[in-house]
Amino acid sequence: ADLRVVACSDGTLVDNSALTGESVAEPRTADLAPKGQALVEARNVTFSGTTVIQGRMLGLVFGTGDNTLLGQIAAKIRTSRTRSSLEIQIEHFVHIIAYVAVAVGCLSLVANILSPHKRNLSEVLTNAATAFFAQVPEGLLPTVTVCLMIASRKMAKRNVLVRKIDAVETLGCVGILCSDKTGTLTSGKMTATDFAVPIEESNGVLTVPVADAFSCGSEVDIRALA
Repeated sequence: ADLRVVACSDGTLVDNSALTGESVAEPRTADLAPKGQALVEARNVTFSGTTVIQGRMLGLVFGTGDNTLLGQIAAKIRTSRTRSSLEIQIEHFVHIIAYVAVAVGCLSLVANILSPHKRNLSEVLTNAATAFFAQVPEGLLPTVTVCLMIASRKMAKRNVLVRKIDAVETLGCVGILCSDKTGTLTSGKMTATDFAVPIEESNGVLTVPVADAFSCGSEVDIRALA
């Protein structure tokens, strides 16, 4: 449930990473939030799915189930998603094929009726239906599916997980992916990866990977490894 903080101890901290992606814990207070401030940024509210990592609070429930902020996010996920460009193009192509098939079928029907070689009604309908169904691209569906499966397999080798196969085409068009939150694409932890050692003689800097520095023991000569 979502809570309005009525009272809390000093230094109360809440982990909102499940909602905001921020790995840094946020403080909570019982003071009124500024007018016009977004609900997710309010310091006097705690949300369903978050964790109190420090302090104690007394709160008043104002939202449960689908009425919570987490429930609203889940409801938006359940709604119909935006169609990909591949789906739009295939639908446009199918409409063109349908128009062409209907036109060919009608022309075949008229041609059989006006033909000097008289045919009975069964032959006329058979010829028209044959001309109509001959325009249907029966191999379109398996061809598109196989192409998407091949693309998904190539992306899986690059550690890319594709939940829906029709999203491969859109994902494959991405050239640059931007993210402004630590913890969205990372684990939210900072780890030293290299040593930077200044060199007095040349006023330069030696860079040594941490793994190489500690692979030989606890005491190593970093300058010798560089």
